[in-house]
Amino acid sequence: MKVDDYRLLATLSEAKTLRKAAEKLYISQPAVSQRLKSIEDEWGVQIFIRTKKALYTTGVGERIIAHAKKVVDEERLVKDYIAANEGAVEGKISIGVSSLIGYTILPDILAKYLSDFPNVNVKIDVGSTKEIIANQGDYHLSIIRGSRVLNKENELLYSDKHYLVTPKDVELEDLAVIEFQADPDYITHIKNYFEARFNIKYEPQIFVDQITTCRELLRKKVGITVLPELVLDGLDLDNYHIEEVLVGDKPLTRDTYISYDKSVLMLPQVESFIDLIKKDSIISRN
Repeated sequence: MKVDDYRLLATLSEAKTLRKAAEKLYISQPAVSQRLKSIEDEWGVQIFIRTKKALYTTGVGERIIAHAKKVVDEERLVKDYIAANEGAVEGKISIGVSSLIGYTILPDILAKYLSDFPNVNVKIDVGSTKEIIANQGDYHLSIIRGSRVLNKENELLYSDKHYLVTPKDVELEDLAVIEFQADPDYITHIKNYFEARFNIKYEPQIFVDQITTCRELLRKKVGITVLPELVLDGLDLDNYHIEEVLVGDKPLTRDTYISYDKSVLMLPQVESFIDLIKKDSIISRN
């Protein structure tokens, strides 16, 4: 069997359906089905039981899948070893990034990185911190906010303050309260601040899962919200009242971490990216 066949089996085991596996591998579903049949014919056993809703691994299939994953992992280790020992800053780097960082900091960093190392292929996944942590095994490194990744190196890149932003020339009672999806502790801090500041119950009317959407709603003077310092860049502050959010007598802050396994520093393209982001201007803001 080819390594691609083992990779197909490993992907099918994780995806649980032919359709999802086809999407991950960027090939058609009929092609996945045909290749799976050929693999099963080669082994002479049924590896998966197919139903309309999902794939179920057979008993002997479990052993084959475990072997397939080992082959795929060994191939990646060999490739990483070769890349590390060649010493050239080239190859691939996979990065998981929280949505706020993907919108604000990452574009400038990538522009400089690819200018310095044009032979590196970069794969970026942007999502919530929760999603990035859940899929952290897919990345050489992650840039996340508010949380650390267990059993990884977690280096603090930046700690930004938060501000209540309200449009000028609009009465507060005419504005909706906008809330950005975040972890419960973070939302509790904002709730406590809001209720102490305005002496009314905190009742958001608009909920969004992208903090950049909050900023665009502000531009349209739809409501008021709390934004981290990073998002204020590029906002015409002459049109808004800005007030620092305090928790007790301390500023409400949000930490940004770069998380990785020490072993990835063997890869020149990864080490170079980590060095660059640690030297970037976001560090100098602390």
